[in-house]
Amino acid sequence: MATIQEAMAAAVAHHQAGRLGEAAALYHAVLDALPGHADAAHLLGVVHLQSGQPERAVTLIRSAIQHNHRVADYHDNLGSALKALGRLEEAVAAHRQAVRLRPEFAQALYNLGNALEAQGRLEEAATAFRQAAARRPGYARARFNLGNVLAALGRRAEADDAYRAALADDPTFVEAHANRGALLLALERPREAAADLARALALRPEHAPALSNLAAARLALGDRDGAELAARHAVAARPDLADCLLRLGEVRQRADRLGAAADAYRTALAWNPALAEAQANLALVRQGQGLLDAAEVGNRRALALDPALADVRSNLAYLLLFRPGVTAAAVLEAHRDWDRVHGAPHRGRWVKPGKAGTRKGPLTVAILSGDFRRHPAGLFALRTVEALPGHDIRLLLYANQSESDDVTARFSRAAAQWTPVAGLTDAELAARIRHDRPEVLIDLAGHNARGRPGVFARKPAPVQVAWSGYMATTGLAAMDALVADRHHVPAGMEAFYAERVLRMPDAFIAYDPPDVEELPLTPPPCLSGGPVTFGSFNILTKLNDGVLAAWAAILGRVPGSRLLMKTKALSCPDTAALWRGRLAAAGIDTGRVTMVGATGSLDHMRWCASVDVALDPFPFSGSTTTLETMWMGVPVVTLPGETFSSRHSLAFLTVAGVEGCIAADPADYVERAVAWANDPQGLAELRRSLRTRMAAGPLCDGGKLAAALAGELRALTLPH
Repeated sequence: MATIQEAMAAAVAHHQAGRLGEAAALYHAVLDALPGHADAAHLLGVVHLQSGQPERAVTLIRSAIQHNHRVADYHDNLGSALKALGRLEEAVAAHRQAVRLRPEFAQALYNLGNALEAQGRLEEAATAFRQAAARRPGYARARFNLGNVLAALGRRAEADDAYRAALADDPTFVEAHANRGALLLALERPREAAADLARALALRPEHAPALSNLAAARLALGDRDGAELAARHAVAARPDLADCLLRLGEVRQRADRLGAAADAYRTALAWNPALAEAQANLALVRQGQGLLDAAEVGNRRALALDPALADVRSNLAYLLLFRPGVTAAAVLEAHRDWDRVHGAPHRGRWVKPGKAGTRKGPLTVAILSGDFRRHPAGLFALRTVEALPGHDIRLLLYANQSESDDVTARFSRAAAQWTPVAGLTDAELAARIRHDRPEVLIDLAGHNARGRPGVFARKPAPVQVAWSGYMATTGLAAMDALVADRHHVPAGMEAFYAERVLRMPDAFIAYDPPDVEELPLTPPPCLSGGPVTFGSFNILTKLNDGVLAAWAAILGRVPGSRLLMKTKALSCPDTAALWRGRLAAAGIDTGRVTMVGATGSLDHMRWCASVDVALDPFPFSGSTTTLETMWMGVPVVTLPGETFSSRHSLAFLTVAGVEGCIAADPADYVERAVAWANDPQGLAELRRSLRTRMAAGPLCDGGKLAAALAGELRALTLPH
């Protein structure tokens, strides 16, 4: 017996030192001498498990259990071997038996959590990890895994607590720093995220996921150079990790380096052709470059790989608005398609209107937007929102953004309650809104970037209204009304909107223009003796062969005239070269074309003033670009269609009383542009008078629009 005890002691010493071969030999020797030695069979099984032979481990550990079924460690290690074989239900049972035998067995609870997590039983896994951490002080690994499971469940605040507890136990825990950084990034806390990711990288400089997330954090903080450096470092550390290439692409895309971004996404797809996110991001690049067909193909490929991508389905519906010949019926169907897939599962749990009665106190109206900032949707809504409290409305503003500016401050001052929500999931945000109990919830984004249609599909408020930030029906059965006007939705077109159409008396928005003193009016450039300059300030996605053909005809009719194209995507040399080719193919002499990329907002409007006549695209009209150009006194020639998005310029020009700009067909579009070019005195008169008319009229009258909107919102809450 003494010899067997000595052999076991030596075997265990070898085992603990990592000398698995020597340990196995001694365990075998013990079993040869005493075949029923349970500890030897068990530990030999553990050696096989550690050596990557779980099937052999299961056989040996089961034999140990046959000889002594009361040892918790046997059952725990059996569970680990079964998990390695993918036999998860048996693994869970084995770990549970270990815990029954020794209720304080923290490691068995930890392993039970891992097996449950592998089965997708995340709530049960979280319970097991919590119990493991409670039974062993300083059990950082259990707290870390608890954080991972809670993050997967969307309980991100609790996940953050778990990661912080793990780091309190072990400040050198690299993965805990890295995963907490990723979580903080998702919670829209980039500064804190960058700090935790930096701690991970101080411990392990080549940690590719941490480098990739650090790039995102730096990008959110406005440090584009730092973001590029971190993203490149991540790719260098793990060139095979597609997520690092995705991040590099995002960094380049945000910097308007669209060609370089496309290269990164294509490389990611070369590593992993089934990466839906890479397909979707590449589609967004192609959309930004004005390559509509390629964008649609990419979005459809992404959805084929992952049909649950609601953002991609939103983008497909949005892209339809740019298609020549698009009809209002087709737009409605595309947006209803989103609702059938992503909205229908939430029906039946909607908040229902309360009992009718006499309201006491103000009407509580909530507005959800990621654009409470210097952004078109924000500038369209700002003056009206500021005026709404004067109409007995209590405002709750939910800000789906992390950045802020002077416009943000104005929105915040108008709010009775200001709530940052960018870090909340759709379900969490819907629950928060339900808790706050607004009577009306307004959407300022729709299917655009930063839109939260998944929140509105859950209908957390009894009345929901779309306004300002999206230029079509939302298609949502949960959306009750759409703020519009008679210009955007003429009488008889109501059937093509999923929502009840609320027509404002003039335009559906009130523009908040920049300071007059910073942008003094200047004469039309052609009056200085130079050539007539036509201008386009719209995104490239709005340009198509029909638009280019009209421009070619206009330039041909006005000798010596020039064309200015200004939009941020033209900051990318690859994109500018692509469009020079498209212009040439359309018969436009590129020597007569000036291309300008992104600038600051005031400089952008000074560029607007540098043209004589602006050329609106079709079928997706300009909105902000039209108002900015009009503010500088420049006429905008437009060709409206039947869709909401084709009629912005029509609405704004009509409300401002500008005549001679609205065309009936492409030939008329050309004639009107040429007529303005040949009327320098008419251009000069418009420069002198248009800004004053806009400033004094309904286009900038937030008070008038607020009164009308408040009345409509109040009517929506009354029993029908």
